[in-house]
Amino acid sequence: MAIYNELLSSSQEIINIQIVIDTDAITADYPNPSKDPADPSGLPHNYMYLVATRSDVITGSGTANLNIKANVGDIIRWHAVSENSNFDSAVVIYNLSQFGGTTVFNNLTFSVYTRQGILPIDRATLPVDFSTQNFWFNQANVINTGTEYYTVQFALYVRQGDLADPVLFGYYYWNPTVTVQN
Repeated sequence: MAIYNELLSSSQEIINIQIVIDTDAITADYPNPSKDPADPSGLPHNYMYLVATRSDVITGSGTANLNIKANVGDIIRWHAVSENSNFDSAVVIYNLSQFGGTTVFNNLTFSVYTRQGILPIDRATLPVDFSTQNFWFNQANVINTGTEYYTVQFALYVRQGDLADPVLFGYYYWNPTVTVQN
């Protein structure tokens, strides 16, 4: 029976890649970034940390070069946050583009979903309550196996006062690699 159910289930999978960007180190080490989204400032790979579900990882978990295994037809979602979970400083990926290798993914979109999420109540972690929250990510379809070299461009925002709205600090990029194997 288990084999029969396995054969009936979809082979398509959503692979979530969580990116944590060390914004405190970036603002300290690169304090004069580009203010032009078409010409972002380049960064070395020691400011970003990518993770995915263990079963999807080939190598590079916790580094800026995460290699994943996927099947053609899978979907990759990139979620990005600052090291403080976008509380004091915040990041948003605004572009992912190929610059070399095999074309592994295409049909890049940016999506925002509004749905119920958990919210700890008044200084206690349990029990939780639920609130309407926005969740966002970049998404692409896996169309081929191989290794793709791509650019991740992101905007970095910082607060300039305790209650102030975040303001644009600058635009940055780095060039990770994704390897897709069946």
